[in-house]
Amino acid sequence: MLERKKLKCGIIPHPLEVEDLRQIYFLLTYACNKNCPHCIETNVHSQKFMSEKSFIAGLELAKELDFKTIYLHGGEPTLHSDIVKYAKLAKLQGFYVNMFTNGVLKDVIAQLDGIVDEIRFSYEPGLDFMFQHQVAWMSRIKLYILATTLSYPTKDSLMNVIHKALDLGMAVKVRTLNPINPYSYKYQFVPYLHRPLLKLPEHQIFCDGNKAAYRMDKGIVVRLGNMQLNPGHLKYSIDPDGVLHSRFTHSNKHLIVPQEEIEKEKILFEPLIERLRKL
Repeated sequence: MLERKKLKCGIIPHPLEVEDLRQIYFLLTYACNKNCPHCIETNVHSQKFMSEKSFIAGLELAKELDFKTIYLHGGEPTLHSDIVKYAKLAKLQGFYVNMFTNGVLKDVIAQLDGIVDEIRFSYEPGLDFMFQHQVAWMSRIKLYILATTLSYPTKDSLMNVIHKALDLGMAVKVRTLNPINPYSYKYQFVPYLHRPLLKLPEHQIFCDGNKAAYRMDKGIVVRLGNMQLNPGHLKYSIDPDGVLHSRFTHSNKHLIVPQEEIEKEKILFEPLIERLRKL
């Protein structure tokens, strides 16, 4: 087994990890203005908002644990009335600040431009307002494409979206679903994204945020949400009440009814994933 070094916060990255895992998620609110079936947050739509006192205390804790990146997260973080203030506070403390957003509250997102280092739009088909010219933004903007065969039945349909974003100078990442509820369990496999993993030389497979990943056309990273390379890993978050968590436990896996075809598909990848886990 390759050497694995523990970070100050207790995280032990997989030896193939390419992300700096010194990152902590601030769940500013559970409120959301959408109702996505793949959502991992079981508390979504409950009306809780993080106080300024809790946010500042969280920043101090993040410094003690040597985190470098703050994620403004939710629910939908732009629903928090103080998100601009909080982003400024995090930057003043020297953190790299990222944000995930569904992009609906465009005016709020515009106020965060140049404060947040990277704005990650969670893209679904039809949300064309997310296609933005990078040159018009001070913050880095990135399209996070959640891929299922429902949304992108063919590789060409996916590549059309990727090309459109790249032509605008946007960064792009493709992610398949983490099977944490019945919907994401059912649509976790995208054959034209998953099957290449079985044919790739192993040195072309890496770990991206604890998941198996590789580069497809145009160098785009494909992060396979159902291919965990670092089981039991720590992933830190602070909830709207200001409570620190060392793992994301938000899931409805207990509602999943196993399906024969999906279980057969999983078996195909098990030898490779087990081998990569033991590196």
